[in-house]
Amino acid sequence: MVFADDIRKTILKLAEERGGKGTFDVADIARTIDQQNWRMLIDQVKLVAAMLVREGKISTTPSDAAAYMASTKRTGKPGAKS
Repeated sequence: MVFADDIRKTILKLAEERGGKGTFDVADIARTIDQQNWRMLIDQVKLVAAMLVREGKISTTPSDAAAYMASTKRTGKPGAKS
């Protein structure tokens, strides 16, 4: 099982290794964590990356930012019955 903290550490480690130069995407992060089952981690990685963007820990390109933020949007109104 992969936890958000593991993903967070991986993202920050990759960012540090690149020294703010160059980019990586969610697939790079997911593959670093689990080379065989990386596709199953994509949504989790997007969520954690969105949190890091909001915290100002990492930055994204405009297209990446839209994808990360879209992945964290809730549907429906808070408290609405399903």
